Amino acid sequence: MKGFLYGLLSALQGDRLAGAVDRGRLRILMYHGFCEDASAGQPWIPAYFVTRSELDEQLAYLTRHWNLLRLSEAVERLRNGDLPPRAVCLTIDDGYANNLHVAQPLFQKYSAPVTIFLASAYTESGDFYPFDRLRLIRAFAAPGARPKNGYGESLPEYLNNPIDQVLRNAEPQWREIAPRLTDDQRRELRPLTHEELRQLDPRVVTLGAHSHNHCILRNETPERRRQEIETSLDRVAEWSGRPTRLFSYPNGQPGDFGEIDKEVLRVRGVVAAVSTISGANAPGQDPLELKRYPVGLYHDRNAFRAEVSGFRTLVRRVAGS
Repeated sequence: MKGFLYGLLSALQGDRLAGAVDRGRLRILMYHGFCEDASAGQPWIPAYFVTRSELDEQLAYLTRHWNLLRLSEAVERLRNGDLPPRAVCLTIDDGYANNLHVAQPLFQKYSAPVTIFLASAYTESGDFYPFDRLRLIRAFAAPGARPKNGYGESLPEYLNNPIDQVLRNAEPQWREIAPRLTDDQRRELRPLTHEELRQLDPRVVTLGAHSHNHCILRNETPERRRQEIETSLDRVAEWSGRPTRLFSYPNGQPGDFGEIDKEVLRVRGVVAAVSTISGANAPGQDPLELKRYPVGLYHDRNAFRAEVSGFRTLVRRVAGS
């Protein structure tokens, strides 16, 4: 039924109508990682990755029908009330190496500005992100099993515990399977290195912070929360050569962050912080609690256009999914 509705929306060009009616609202798209087309069916590829050809098609559509803005500019214009119609920002969480090797050439091709939010500890260490360690541990335990989309259903141990405990509990199994990872798995899931950060094109890429260890802030002490935010801001400023004023909350759902975290961001001069709460941003939206629309492998062409327009969120709410 949802597929039929998305197809009908596309046939009627309802996405364009939604953008016209919803003038003055800012849409922010949330990506994570990217893979080659041939890798899409592999069980270690997260459902929120996007293939090279999908990204190419999505950027072609966005540059034809929407106004792509840098996040900092868009937030300022939203606040000032002069946001252009059909305004969209592109963001990427985590900082996978595939952001450079798969996605950047397409952002350059379309002159599409994007903000990459780095979980700085993994750029420093080169280690896999904690959720990918848990996902791979499960994949090795049940070969061929494809993890569910997102973290909530499939990784409660990550969602509900301090990050040090998550990493400590996973370490014995991770040490066992890490040597068995294939070159493809390492290539698809490893984080950006310092050298690769220098290869990011500043004409299209802006760096932001995503906490140091990608911990869910609500699980940490107030002092640890502050350290996670400030360390990531400091590292990204060091690597980019300028202070960063952009932040993305890990997991980013209601309750995952709070006023204590927003106050740290205010003191540090952060002008925009994004959540994973789905929706468009109206004038007056708190710039430290911006909403985003998720993009992943589960989107076909019509579903992607429905996501950008906001129609997909409406259907999910009506359907209770």
